[in-house]
Amino acid sequence: MQSEELHWYAVYTAPRAEKKVSERFEQEEIEYYLPLQKVKRRWSDRIKEVIVPVIRGYIFVHIPATKFRKVLSVYGAIAFVREEGAPVFIPDAQIERLQFMVNYSEEPVEFSQEQFEPGETVNICRGQLQGLMGELVQIKGKHKVAIRLERFGCALTIVPLSFLEKVQ
Repeated sequence: MQSEELHWYAVYTAPRAEKKVSERFEQEEIEYYLPLQKVKRRWSDRIKEVIVPVIRGYIFVHIPATKFRKVLSVYGAIAFVREEGAPVFIPDAQIERLQFMVNYSEEPVEFSQEQFEPGETVNICRGQLQGLMGELVQIKGKHKVAIRLERFGCALTIVPLSFLEKVQ
């Protein structure tokens, strides 16, 4: 018998279907998290703010293992992120940190599946992200704080160095 314990899992979606899949999960009463943010997009004749997924092609579900089939029966939900053939759960604390970063970052949050070398652990001590702990990385000359999602990737945002303190 499979456990009824809830875990977070990443689900691949059909291309550009994350919002539609989230609406279908809502109808099916499947708990999900789709990180969204406002960004400015430029067209040839205008600049417009649009709401886009932070992580294209994925949505997170908070379910017991017994609901795997129900999730995959939703149109647009393609497959779970797997390791060694089994869906991989993401620790609650990592999803909570991602939610905090997306909700309170003053800068757009980027997502990268590139595996960075572990850097110094930092605590953000000022600003909207105060209290968030992450890893300091430098990309293209800019200091960013990375929040890792094990076996999945990394969420990144720019934070002024003066807002950071080292964690001992």
